[in-house]
Amino acid sequence: MEVTRVEQRAYIKIAVLRRRNAMECHSELVEALRNNVLPCRRVAQGVEKFQEGRMSTSDEQRSGRSVTVWTDLARAVIEQLMDG
Repeated sequence: MEVTRVEQRAYIKIAVLRRRNAMECHSELVEALRNNVLPCRRVAQGVEKFQEGRMSTSDEQRSGRSVTVWTDLARAVIEQLMDG
């Protein structure tokens, strides 16, 4: 069974409420999931953010180009290659 990053963050949030540190959180995730676990550094960053008061477990907005720009560009390039 695959567990998403958002679901892993939800676990980290609960673990922080239970006073678990980053190493304990990561070890528990590895024990439960074995594969596809967030890297230890990401878990530590998540623990730190939840300890600082972050509430959301969803992905944060990041700057840069949106995925749709690249998708539209890729589609246009593919269509041009197919026509030529």
